[in-house]
Amino acid sequence: MDVSAAVLHKLLSEQNLDIFSKLKLSFLDPAYSTLYSIICRHYDKFGKVPSFADLELTIREGASSSLLSTIKLTEMPEVDSDIALNALIDQYTQTETIKLLENFVKVLPLCDTEEIKTNLANIALAIEEKTYTSSNVYSMNDLCIFHRSEEVLKDRFYLGFNNKFDAQLSGLAREELLVMGGKRGSGKSLVCSNIFVSQYEMGNTCIYFTIEMTAKEVNDRNMAILSNVSHTNVKKGTYTETDILKLAQSRANMFEKGEEAFQKFLEHKDKYKLEEDLMRNYHLKKTNQMIIVDDRNLTISAIDLTLSKAKSKFGDSLGVVIVDYINQIVIEGNKDKYDWKSQIEIATKLKNMARKYEVVIISPYQIDDSGQTRFARGILDAPDIALLLDAHNKEDEAITFETTKIRGDSDLICTSHINWNTLRIFPQEIDKPGKKNKGGDPNFENSDKEDAVDLPWKT
Repeated sequence: MDVSAAVLHKLLSEQNLDIFSKLKLSFLDPAYSTLYSIICRHYDKFGKVPSFADLELTIREGASSSLLSTIKLTEMPEVDSDIALNALIDQYTQTETIKLLENFVKVLPLCDTEEIKTNLANIALAIEEKTYTSSNVYSMNDLCIFHRSEEVLKDRFYLGFNNKFDAQLSGLAREELLVMGGKRGSGKSLVCSNIFVSQYEMGNTCIYFTIEMTAKEVNDRNMAILSNVSHTNVKKGTYTETDILKLAQSRANMFEKGEEAFQKFLEHKDKYKLEEDLMRNYHLKKTNQMIIVDDRNLTISAIDLTLSKAKSKFGDSLGVVIVDYINQIVIEGNKDKYDWKSQIEIATKLKNMARKYEVVIISPYQIDDSGQTRFARGILDAPDIALLLDAHNKEDEAITFETTKIRGDSDLICTSHINWNTLRIFPQEIDKPGKKNKGGDPNFENSDKEDAVDLPWKT
Protein backbone atom coordinates (compact mmCIF):
# COMPACT_ATOMS: atom_id res chain seq x y z
CA MET A 1 0.00 0.00 0.00
CA ASP A 2 1.22 3.51 -0.88
CA VAL A 3 1.00 5.23 2.51
CA SER A 4 1.93 8.63 1.07
CA ALA A 5 -0.98 8.41 -1.36
CA ALA A 6 -3.33 7.35 1.43
CA VAL A 7 -2.41 10.34 3.57
CA LEU A 8 -2.70 12.81 0.69
CA HIS A 9 -6.10 11.31 -0.21
CA LYS A 10 -7.27 11.86 3.38
CA LEU A 11 -5.84 15.36 3.35
CA LEU A 12 -7.61 16.46 0.16
CA SER A 13 -10.89 14.55 0.53
CA GLU A 14 -11.42 15.78 4.09
CA GLN A 15 -9.52 19.09 3.72
CA ASN A 16 -8.01 17.97 7.00
CA LEU A 17 -6.15 20.83 8.62
CA ASP A 18 -4.91 18.58 11.45
CA ILE A 19 -3.08 16.35 8.96
CA PHE A 20 -1.71 19.37 7.09
CA SER A 21 -0.31 20.93 10.27
CA LYS A 22 1.67 17.77 11.10
CA LEU A 23 2.65 16.65 7.59
CA LYS A 24 6.20 17.37 6.40
CA LEU A 25 7.61 17.09 2.90
CA SER A 26 10.29 14.71 4.16
CA PHE A 27 7.63 12.22 5.29
CA LEU A 28 6.29 11.75 1.75
CA ASP A 29 7.66 9.66 -1.08
CA PRO A 30 9.78 12.00 -3.32
CA ALA A 31 7.34 11.37 -6.19
CA TYR A 32 4.77 13.52 -4.36
CA SER A 33 7.03 16.50 -3.61
CA THR A 34 5.72 18.72 -6.41
CA LEU A 35 2.10 17.99 -5.54
CA TYR A 36 2.78 18.73 -1.88
CA SER A 37 4.36 22.07 -2.84
CA ILE A 38 1.24 22.96 -4.84
CA ILE A 39 -0.95 22.12 -1.82
CA CYS A 40 1.21 24.37 0.39
CA ARG A 41 1.03 27.28 -2.09
CA HIS A 42 -2.76 26.94 -2.21
CA TYR A 43 -2.95 27.09 1.57
CA ASP A 44 -0.67 30.14 1.72
CA LYS A 45 -2.76 31.94 -0.92
CA PHE A 46 -6.30 31.04 0.18
CA GLY A 47 -5.85 30.18 3.84
CA LYS A 48 -7.40 26.72 3.61
CA VAL A 49 -6.47 23.17 2.66
CA PRO A 50 -7.50 22.57 -0.98
CA SER A 51 -9.95 19.89 -2.08
CA PHE A 52 -9.48 17.61 -5.09
CA ALA A 53 -11.75 19.97 -7.06
CA ASP A 54 -9.65 23.00 -6.09
CA LEU A 55 -6.46 21.38 -7.34
CA GLU A 56 -8.08 20.05 -10.52
CA LEU A 57 -8.80 23.65 -11.49
CA THR A 58 -5.20 24.62 -10.74
CA ILE A 59 -3.38 21.61 -12.21
CA ARG A 60 -4.77 20.92 -15.69
CA GLU A 61 -1.99 18.83 -17.25
CA GLY A 62 1.39 17.29 -16.63
CA ALA A 63 2.73 14.73 -14.19
CA SER A 64 1.14 16.39 -11.14
CA SER A 65 -2.28 16.27 -12.79
CA SER A 66 -1.90 12.55 -13.50
CA LEU A 67 -0.69 11.91 -9.97
CA LEU A 68 -3.64 13.82 -8.53
CA SER A 69 -6.08 11.76 -10.60
CA THR A 70 -4.42 8.52 -9.52
CA ILE A 71 -4.69 9.48 -5.83
CA LYS A 72 -8.36 10.48 -6.25
CA LEU A 73 -9.36 7.30 -8.05
CA THR A 74 -7.38 4.89 -5.91
CA GLU A 75 -9.60 2.95 -3.53
CA MET A 76 -8.48 3.71 0.00
CA PRO A 77 -9.12 1.58 3.10
CA GLU A 78 -11.46 2.90 5.77
CA VAL A 79 -8.89 4.06 8.31
CA ASP A 80 -8.81 7.04 10.60
CA SER A 81 -6.76 9.97 9.32
CA ASP A 82 -4.55 9.96 12.44
CA ILE A 83 -3.74 6.27 11.91
CA ALA A 84 -2.77 6.94 8.29
CA LEU A 85 -0.51 9.85 9.26
CA ASN A 86 1.14 7.89 12.08
CA ALA A 87 1.79 5.01 9.67
CA LEU A 88 3.50 7.43 7.28
CA ILE A 89 5.65 8.90 10.06
CA ASP A 90 6.55 5.41 11.28
CA GLN A 91 7.59 4.42 7.77
CA TYR A 92 9.75 7.53 7.44
CA THR A 93 11.26 6.99 10.90
CA GLN A 94 12.21 3.42 10.06
CA THR A 95 13.88 4.46 6.81
CA GLU A 96 15.83 7.33 8.40
CA THR A 97 16.88 5.20 11.37
CA ILE A 98 18.29 2.53 9.05
CA LYS A 99 20.30 5.19 7.17
CA LEU A 100 21.74 6.64 10.37
CA LEU A 101 22.50 3.22 11.83
CA GLU A 102 24.26 2.14 8.64
CA ASN A 103 26.56 5.16 8.90
CA PHE A 104 27.10 4.45 12.60
CA VAL A 105 27.98 0.80 11.99
CA LYS A 106 30.73 1.89 9.60
CA VAL A 107 32.59 3.73 12.38
CA LEU A 108 31.53 1.44 15.23
CA PRO A 109 34.84 -0.51 15.35
CA LEU A 110 36.68 2.77 15.98
CA CYS A 111 34.45 3.90 18.87
CA ASP A 112 34.92 3.40 22.58
CA THR A 113 32.04 2.90 24.99
CA GLU A 114 31.36 6.59 25.60
CA GLU A 115 31.49 7.41 21.89
CA ILE A 116 29.04 4.59 21.15
CA LYS A 117 26.56 5.93 23.72
CA THR A 118 27.01 9.48 22.43
CA ASN A 119 26.51 8.45 18.80
CA LEU A 120 23.38 6.48 19.67
CA ALA A 121 22.06 9.49 21.59
CA ASN A 122 22.79 11.66 18.54
CA ILE A 123 20.80 9.28 16.35
CA ALA A 124 17.83 9.37 18.75
CA LEU A 125 17.98 13.18 18.91
CA ALA A 126 18.24 13.48 15.12
CA ILE A 127 15.22 11.21 14.63
CA GLU A 128 13.22 13.19 17.17
CA GLU A 129 14.02 16.48 15.44
CA LYS A 130 13.16 15.05 12.02
CA THR A 131 9.82 13.64 13.18
CA TYR A 132 8.76 16.25 15.73
CA THR A 133 5.14 17.14 15.02
CA SER A 134 3.61 17.41 18.48
CA SER A 135 1.25 20.26 19.07
CA ASN A 136 -1.32 20.24 21.82
CA VAL A 137 -4.70 21.83 21.19
CA TYR A 138 -6.76 22.66 24.26
CA SER A 139 -10.40 23.63 24.49
CA MET A 140 -11.71 25.55 27.47
CA ASN A 141 -12.90 22.21 28.80
CA ASP A 142 -9.25 21.16 29.17
CA LEU A 143 -7.82 24.21 30.93
CA CYS A 144 -8.55 25.51 34.41
CA ILE A 145 -8.08 29.08 35.63
CA PHE A 146 -8.21 28.17 39.33
CA HIS A 147 -5.47 25.92 40.66
CA ARG A 148 -5.00 24.48 44.11
CA SER A 149 -1.87 25.71 45.88
CA GLU A 150 -0.32 22.24 45.94
CA GLU A 151 -0.73 22.00 42.14
CA VAL A 152 1.00 25.36 41.66
CA LEU A 153 3.87 24.48 43.99
CA LYS A 154 4.41 21.18 42.20
CA ASP A 155 5.15 22.95 38.93
CA ARG A 156 7.13 25.95 40.22
CA PHE A 157 10.53 26.13 41.84
CA TYR A 158 11.92 28.81 44.12
CA LEU A 159 15.60 29.32 43.29
CA GLY A 160 16.61 30.54 46.73
CA PHE A 161 19.17 33.22 45.85
CA ASN A 162 16.86 36.17 46.52
CA ASN A 163 13.47 36.38 48.24
CA LYS A 164 12.34 39.40 46.22
CA PHE A 165 13.04 37.55 42.98
CA ASP A 166 11.24 34.41 44.14
CA ALA A 167 8.29 36.36 45.52
CA GLN A 168 7.68 38.43 42.39
CA LEU A 169 7.81 35.42 40.09
CA SER A 170 6.37 32.88 42.54
CA GLY A 171 9.31 30.73 41.48
CA LEU A 172 10.14 29.53 37.99
CA ALA A 173 7.77 27.21 36.17
CA ARG A 174 8.67 23.89 34.64
CA GLU A 175 9.71 24.28 30.98
CA GLU A 176 11.33 27.69 31.55
CA LEU A 177 14.88 28.67 30.61
CA LEU A 178 16.80 31.25 32.66
CA VAL A 179 20.18 32.58 31.55
CA MET A 180 22.57 34.65 33.69
CA GLY A 181 25.02 37.04 32.10
CA GLY A 182 28.29 38.09 33.62
CA LYS A 183 31.95 38.72 32.86
CA ARG A 184 34.61 36.23 33.85
CA GLY A 185 34.84 36.03 37.63
CA SER A 186 31.50 37.76 38.16
CA GLY A 187 30.07 34.92 40.23
CA LYS A 188 27.96 33.11 37.63
CA SER A 189 29.04 29.64 38.74
CA LEU A 190 28.70 30.60 42.40
CA VAL A 191 25.08 31.55 41.85
CA CYS A 192 24.56 28.25 40.04
CA SER A 193 26.02 26.35 43.00
CA ASN A 194 23.78 28.24 45.43
CA ILE A 195 20.69 27.42 43.35
CA PHE A 196 21.86 23.81 43.16
CA VAL A 197 22.25 23.55 46.93
CA SER A 198 18.95 25.34 47.56
CA GLN A 199 17.11 22.78 45.44
CA TYR A 200 18.67 19.96 47.44
CA GLU A 201 17.73 21.67 50.72
CA MET A 202 14.14 21.98 49.47
CA GLY A 203 14.01 18.20 49.00
CA ASN A 204 14.42 18.13 45.21
CA THR A 205 16.91 16.44 42.90
CA CYS A 206 19.06 18.77 40.83
CA ILE A 207 21.63 18.11 38.06
CA TYR A 208 24.72 20.27 37.52
CA PHE A 209 26.47 19.97 34.14
CA THR A 210 29.99 21.37 34.48
CA ILE A 211 32.25 22.01 31.50
CA GLU A 212 35.19 24.13 32.68
CA MET A 213 35.41 23.08 36.33
CA THR A 214 35.94 19.50 37.48
CA ALA A 215 33.29 17.64 39.44
CA LYS A 216 35.52 17.91 42.52
CA GLU A 217 35.79 21.68 42.19
CA VAL A 218 32.01 22.01 41.88
CA ASN A 219 31.43 19.62 44.76
CA ASP A 220 33.89 21.51 46.99
CA ARG A 221 31.90 24.68 46.42
CA ASN A 222 28.59 22.95 46.96
CA MET A 223 29.69 21.34 50.22
CA ALA A 224 31.10 24.62 51.54
CA ILE A 225 27.77 26.32 50.80
CA LEU A 226 25.69 23.45 52.15
CA SER A 227 27.70 23.03 55.36
CA ASN A 228 28.47 26.73 55.91
CA VAL A 229 32.21 26.14 56.16
CA SER A 230 35.18 27.88 54.58
CA HIS A 231 35.52 27.06 50.90
CA THR A 232 39.28 27.49 51.15
CA ASN A 233 39.43 24.91 53.92
CA VAL A 234 37.37 22.46 51.88
CA LYS A 235 39.46 23.03 48.76
CA LYS A 236 42.77 22.57 50.58
CA GLY A 237 41.57 19.90 53.00
CA THR A 238 42.65 21.98 56.01
CA TYR A 239 39.58 21.48 58.17
CA THR A 240 38.91 22.70 61.67
CA GLU A 241 37.12 20.35 64.06
CA THR A 242 33.96 22.40 63.58
CA ASP A 243 34.31 22.11 59.78
CA ILE A 244 34.59 18.33 60.01
CA LEU A 245 31.52 18.10 62.21
CA LYS A 246 29.42 20.24 59.84
CA LEU A 247 30.61 18.43 56.72
CA ALA A 248 30.04 15.03 58.31
CA GLN A 249 26.48 15.97 59.23
CA SER A 250 25.76 17.24 55.70
CA ARG A 251 27.30 14.13 54.16
CA ALA A 252 25.28 11.79 56.37
CA ASN A 253 22.05 13.64 55.59
CA MET A 254 22.38 12.61 51.93
CA PHE A 255 21.68 8.97 52.81
CA GLU A 256 18.63 7.09 54.00
CA LYS A 257 19.11 6.49 57.75
CA GLY A 258 22.39 8.36 57.48
CA GLU A 259 21.90 9.70 61.00
CA GLU A 260 22.90 6.26 62.27
CA ALA A 261 26.30 6.55 60.60
CA PHE A 262 26.69 10.10 61.91
CA GLN A 263 26.04 8.97 65.48
CA LYS A 264 28.72 6.30 65.10
CA PHE A 265 31.06 8.98 63.73
CA LEU A 266 30.53 11.06 66.88
CA GLU A 267 32.01 8.15 68.79
CA HIS A 268 34.98 7.17 66.60
CA LYS A 269 35.70 10.68 65.12
CA ASP A 270 37.16 9.16 61.94
CA LYS A 271 35.91 11.13 58.93
CA TYR A 272 37.30 8.59 56.43
CA LYS A 273 35.56 5.74 58.23
CA LEU A 274 32.31 7.73 58.13
CA GLU A 275 32.34 8.09 54.34
CA GLU A 276 33.34 4.48 53.86
CA ASP A 277 30.48 3.39 56.11
CA LEU A 278 27.96 5.59 54.28
CA MET A 279 28.92 4.43 50.79
CA ARG A 280 29.09 0.75 51.74
CA ASN A 281 26.12 0.34 54.02
CA TYR A 282 23.62 3.08 53.19
CA HIS A 283 21.69 4.26 50.14
CA LEU A 284 21.33 7.79 48.82
CA LYS A 285 17.88 9.30 49.26
CA LYS A 286 15.75 8.29 46.31
CA THR A 287 14.28 11.66 45.32
CA ASN A 288 16.61 14.15 46.98
CA GLN A 289 20.02 14.08 45.32
CA MET A 290 22.76 16.37 44.01
CA ILE A 291 24.10 15.03 40.70
CA ILE A 292 27.15 16.46 38.93
CA VAL A 293 27.96 15.67 35.30
CA ASP A 294 31.57 16.52 34.38
CA ASP A 295 31.98 16.71 30.59
CA ARG A 296 34.65 18.79 28.85
CA ASN A 297 32.93 18.29 25.50
CA LEU A 298 29.33 18.61 26.58
CA THR A 299 26.86 18.30 23.71
CA ILE A 300 23.13 18.81 23.44
CA SER A 301 22.65 15.11 22.80
CA ALA A 302 24.63 14.25 25.96
CA ILE A 303 22.37 16.56 27.98
CA ASP A 304 19.33 14.96 26.36
CA LEU A 305 20.53 11.44 27.17
CA THR A 306 21.31 12.31 30.79
CA LEU A 307 17.98 14.05 31.36
CA SER A 308 16.08 11.19 29.77
CA LYS A 309 17.60 8.70 32.21
CA ALA A 310 17.30 11.05 35.19
CA LYS A 311 13.67 11.92 34.48
CA SER A 312 12.71 8.26 34.31
CA LYS A 313 14.50 7.66 37.62
CA PHE A 314 13.54 10.74 39.65
CA GLY A 315 10.29 11.86 38.00
CA ASP A 316 8.89 15.20 39.14
CA SER A 317 11.44 15.53 41.95
CA LEU A 318 13.90 16.54 39.20
CA GLY A 319 12.96 20.18 38.79
CA VAL A 320 16.04 22.31 38.13
CA VAL A 321 18.97 21.63 35.81
CA ILE A 322 22.15 23.73 35.74
CA VAL A 323 24.24 23.88 32.54
CA ASP A 324 27.47 25.75 33.26
CA TYR A 325 27.75 27.34 30.76
CA ILE A 326 25.91 28.01 27.48
CA ASN A 327 28.90 29.36 25.48
CA GLN A 328 30.86 26.14 26.02
CA ILE A 329 28.27 23.63 24.77
CA VAL A 330 29.28 21.79 21.62
CA ILE A 331 27.03 21.17 18.63
CA GLU A 332 27.84 17.88 16.93
CA GLY A 333 29.68 18.42 13.65
CA ASN A 334 30.25 22.14 14.25
CA LYS A 335 33.93 23.08 14.43
CA ASP A 336 33.36 26.60 15.79
CA LYS A 337 31.25 26.46 18.94
CA TYR A 338 31.53 30.25 19.32
CA ASP A 339 29.86 30.92 15.97
CA TRP A 340 26.81 33.13 16.55
CA LYS A 341 24.49 30.77 14.70
CA SER A 342 25.62 27.89 16.90
CA GLN A 343 25.09 29.95 20.05
CA ILE A 344 21.52 30.83 19.06
CA GLU A 345 20.80 27.20 18.14
CA ILE A 346 22.12 25.99 21.50
CA ALA A 347 19.92 28.43 23.43
CA THR A 348 16.88 27.30 21.44
CA LYS A 349 17.70 23.63 22.04
CA LEU A 350 18.08 24.23 25.78
CA LYS A 351 14.64 25.82 25.82
CA ASN A 352 13.22 22.87 23.90
CA MET A 353 14.93 20.52 26.36
CA ALA A 354 13.28 22.33 29.28
CA ARG A 355 9.89 21.80 27.67
CA LYS A 356 10.61 18.20 26.71
CA TYR A 357 11.56 17.11 30.22
CA GLU A 358 9.41 19.63 32.12
CA VAL A 359 12.31 21.08 34.08
CA VAL A 360 13.74 24.53 34.72
CA ILE A 361 17.09 24.95 32.96
CA ILE A 362 19.54 27.59 34.16
CA SER A 363 22.66 28.45 32.20
CA PRO A 364 25.18 31.30 32.53
CA TYR A 365 26.55 33.18 29.52
CA GLN A 366 29.40 35.63 29.04
CA ILE A 367 29.07 39.36 28.52
CA ASP A 368 31.71 41.82 27.32
CA ASP A 369 32.97 44.92 29.12
CA SER A 370 30.04 46.97 27.83
CA GLY A 371 27.53 44.51 29.28
CA GLN A 372 26.53 43.10 25.89
CA THR A 373 26.22 39.40 25.16
CA ARG A 374 29.42 37.89 23.81
CA PHE A 375 29.38 35.79 20.63
CA ALA A 376 25.65 36.18 19.87
CA ARG A 377 22.96 38.54 21.11
CA GLY A 378 20.43 36.07 19.76
CA ILE A 379 21.17 33.89 22.79
CA LEU A 380 18.55 35.94 24.61
CA ASP A 381 15.76 35.18 22.13
CA ALA A 382 14.89 31.74 23.48
CA PRO A 383 15.11 32.21 27.30
CA ASP A 384 12.11 33.23 29.39
CA ILE A 385 14.29 35.21 31.81
CA ALA A 386 17.72 36.81 31.43
CA LEU A 387 19.69 38.24 34.36
CA LEU A 388 22.85 40.30 34.62
CA LEU A 389 25.05 39.77 37.69
CA ASP A 390 27.07 42.40 39.52
CA ALA A 391 29.20 41.24 42.47
CA HIS A 392 30.41 44.79 43.26
CA ASN A 393 33.58 45.01 45.39
CA LYS A 394 34.57 42.10 47.61
CA GLU A 395 34.22 44.13 50.79
CA ASP A 396 30.59 44.92 49.90
CA GLU A 397 29.70 41.22 50.30
CA ALA A 398 26.77 41.72 47.96
CA ILE A 399 25.63 40.48 44.58
CA THR A 400 22.99 42.22 42.48
CA PHE A 401 20.67 40.61 39.94
CA GLU A 402 19.03 42.71 37.23
CA THR A 403 16.62 41.36 34.63
CA THR A 404 17.25 42.30 31.02
CA LYS A 405 14.41 40.09 29.83
CA ILE A 406 11.49 38.66 31.76
CA ARG A 407 8.56 37.10 29.94
CA GLY A 408 5.16 37.87 31.40
CA ASP A 409 6.34 40.02 34.31
CA SER A 410 7.93 43.38 35.08
CA ASP A 411 11.68 43.99 35.28
CA LEU A 412 13.31 43.89 38.68
CA ILE A 413 16.60 44.57 40.43
CA CYS A 414 17.44 42.75 43.64
CA THR A 415 20.51 42.38 45.83
CA SER A 416 21.56 39.57 48.19
CA HIS A 417 24.30 39.24 50.79
CA ILE A 418 27.11 36.81 49.96
CA ASN A 419 29.65 35.37 52.37
CA TRP A 420 32.85 35.12 50.32
CA ASN A 421 34.34 32.72 52.86
CA THR A 422 31.64 30.03 52.61
CA LEU A 423 30.33 31.24 49.19
CA ARG A 424 26.80 31.17 50.58
CA ILE A 425 24.28 33.63 49.11
CA PHE A 426 21.58 34.66 51.59
CA PRO A 427 18.17 35.32 50.02
CA GLN A 428 17.11 38.27 52.21
CA GLU A 429 16.96 41.47 50.18
CA ILE A 430 19.61 44.11 51.08
CA ASP A 431 20.44 47.57 49.79
CA LYS A 432 22.48 47.67 46.63
CA PRO A 433 25.97 49.06 47.32
CA GLY A 434 27.10 52.20 45.54
CA LYS A 435 30.56 52.64 44.06
CA LYS A 436 33.30 53.73 46.43
CA ASN A 437 34.99 57.10 45.99
CA LYS A 438 38.50 55.70 45.98
CA GLY A 439 40.09 58.86 44.54
CA GLY A 440 38.75 61.31 47.11
CA ASP A 441 36.93 63.30 44.44
CA PRO A 442 34.46 65.65 46.25
CA ASN A 443 32.26 65.69 43.15
CA PHE A 444 32.01 61.88 43.08
CA GLU A 445 28.46 60.52 43.05
CA ASN A 446 27.49 56.93 43.80
CA SER A 447 26.66 55.08 40.62
CA ASP A 448 24.92 51.81 39.90
CA LYS A 449 26.92 51.27 36.73
CA GLU A 450 28.86 48.04 36.52
CA ASP A 451 32.65 48.08 36.77
CA ALA A 452 34.28 47.45 33.42
CA VAL A 453 36.84 44.99 34.73
CA ASP A 454 36.56 41.47 36.14
CA LEU A 455 36.59 40.92 39.84
CA PRO A 456 40.10 40.93 41.31
CA TRP A 457 39.48 37.65 43.14
CA LYS A 458 38.67 34.23 41.75
CA THR A 459 36.80 31.70 43.85
